[in-house]
Amino acid sequence: MNKDFFHKTSCRVCGGLNFVKILDLGNMPLSNAFLKKQELDKEEKKFPLVVYFCRDCSLLQVLDIVSPKLLFGQYYYQTSTSLPLVNHFIGLGKKLLDRFIESKNNLIIDIGGNDAVLLNSIKSKCRVLNIEPAKNIAKISKEKEVDTINDFFSKELAKEIFQKYGSAKVVIASNVFAHIDDLEEVLQGVKILIGEKGVFVIEVHWVANLLGLAGVGGFDQIYHEHLSYFSLLTLQKLFDKFNLKIFDVKLIPIHGQSLQVYIKKNSKDSVSVNEFFKKEKELGLDKVQTYSSFAKKVEKNKKELISLLRKLKKENKKIIGYGAPAKGNILLNYCGIDNNILEFIVDDSSLKQGLYAPGVHVPVLSTQKIKETVFDYALLLAWNYKDSILEKEKDLREQGLKFIIPVPEVKIL
Repeated sequence: MNKDFFHKTSCRVCGGLNFVKILDLGNMPLSNAFLKKQELDKEEKKFPLVVYFCRDCSLLQVLDIVSPKLLFGQYYYQTSTSLPLVNHFIGLGKKLLDRFIESKNNLIIDIGGNDAVLLNSIKSKCRVLNIEPAKNIAKISKEKEVDTINDFFSKELAKEIFQKYGSAKVVIASNVFAHIDDLEEVLQGVKILIGEKGVFVIEVHWVANLLGLAGVGGFDQIYHEHLSYFSLLTLQKLFDKFNLKIFDVKLIPIHGQSLQVYIKKNSKDSVSVNEFFKKEKELGLDKVQTYSSFAKKVEKNKKELISLLRKLKKENKKIIGYGAPAKGNILLNYCGIDNNILEFIVDDSSLKQGLYAPGVHVPVLSTQKIKETVFDYALLLAWNYKDSILEKEKDLREQGLKFIIPVPEVKIL
């Protein structure tokens, strides 16, 4: 068996085999595998990227699993480069303190806490621990004097943490729960850490947003790191297996729209949670037809975007890419948008600058570059931060730079 890749045969939530193929994006490079210049002539690793719907538990999921060590051993995603994310996590940290923390001795654990934006903001108020598997990102966390374990979370690691630190008041996993194949292993570990009174908080992309049923969403959120695309209905089916109960849920404007879910043992039924379940059923999140309709929209979206870009190039317009998120690399590869169309991509992350987008090999430069010459259009690859980016580049827009919004419908602003 290829140690970098395997095909899963059963649903990671219910263990069933009752799948329907929804959308095949083809063989894709890893969306965060940016390349150095000397690597451009080497063959890139590519893996199938297909999503399936489970008729038994309604989970939309990727079954072609890439090794986590390949995905996360060296990582280019850095929370602190996004001001909206920084503000979100600082705000979330304050809410967790106000709602759950009673003394400085209480412990908050962040699974996949990246460069510790959240924990760094609250470390003076309670004990904190970051569990971050990427070596380069864990190093940044440690430089902020945040207690950090550079490892993948597991049941065994949870036992070691419990022995050293005791139980946690809060365990949080923000935008990482969807990255995990063995969810049962993680939940077994979380139960050890939260004991009888602790709380587990997760943030995950809401599948309704991905499908374009609620707010702005797009197929480019599907990539190898994102193995699962959750509804609250599916999450409760998973937690039921561990006698865990969702007692609160909020929709938050992160990555389009995400679910912020609060879970603990021995919780009563929540009116707001039951209302959310009802809302998801009305949206058809438990029906395969809803997902099949989404696949048709994706193909239409692709054709419209390619048609527009080709038209603009024939008119000799200069086009750049704005933002180099993982989702952007999915869109570029699926639509075949390469350096014949884009002059370059700009991004605020110093970790990505000077590298090349995987698959399409478009160079990534500092956002300062767009102030040095005149461009006609910017393809907004980081569309989930549309409002803040349009405000940030207000002067350039007044000078004539137009932004192309690629998903879920092509628009020029």
